[in-house]
Amino acid sequence: MRKYIIPGVGVIFCSILIYQTYTLNTIKEELANIKSDNMTLQEEVSSLSDDLSSQIESTLYEELGKSHLTKDVSFKLNKNTHNGYDITVRAELSELKENSKILFMYKDMNSNDWQKLGLKKEGELTYTGKINLLYDKDYQYKIVVKGDKSQSSDIEDLYKYLFMTTSPDVSWNYNDEGIHFSASDNVDYDENQTSHEDKIKSVEVIVNKEKTYKCEYKEESLSNDNDEMVDKLKYYEANIPKKAYGNKLNSLKMKVTYESGIVNIEEVIDKQSE
Repeated sequence: MRKYIIPGVGVIFCSILIYQTYTLNTIKEELANIKSDNMTLQEEVSSLSDDLSSQIESTLYEELGKSHLTKDVSFKLNKNTHNGYDITVRAELSELKENSKILFMYKDMNSNDWQKLGLKKEGELTYTGKINLLYDKDYQYKIVVKGDKSQSSDIEDLYKYLFMTTSPDVSWNYNDEGIHFSASDNVDYDENQTSHEDKIKSVEVIVNKEKTYKCEYKEESLSNDNDEMVDKLKYYEANIPKKAYGNKLNSLKMKVTYESGIVNIEEVIDKQSE
């Protein structure tokens, strides 16, 4: 019996040794595969990181390029048209490559349709052009340079205050007779100034786009506690009867005519006094 024990133990030992060897080899192969996969993953991460860095750098360069494309963009009001303003656009660029075309792109804030105007060279880096804007619209604009590579400035808002004289402060409210309307002349005019082109000539109120009422100019002295006059309140006033708007007030526009002949028309129905 003993003669069979020793060989049996040897067989078991050899089996264990073979199994351990096989297991170790399997583990080594798995570790090698994991290491290979890890190296591949590291390469992919590194490549992705380089791509992201390149994209971020490119985006930052592009955005910075937008903000530095122009030194200045200004607007000058030339005259009134039938339904809006004739404006001169003046764009001063930071730099410009040869054979480039300069465009002024603009659109109604409530639209996605861009209109374009080709600007003409006025100076080395200065370009100008004329556009017509409607009375009752607010706009956005950008400068686009067309060349070997197209560039665009940031999109900016284009409100009337960029080219129009400051409008009077408006207030209105309902009363028993209809509507009381008031517009304060908040511009201080220099008495020594020979030209008052920005001075108000007249103020009118247009009700529901149909009836027009001329405002009366008035002045009131403002006194301190010692009854000393310290200032003058200057304003335009109109009383609008109920029959002018019937059962519903849809629109209330102020039309301001300046000594220069420039006319500003704007909707003021949202400026009702509390």
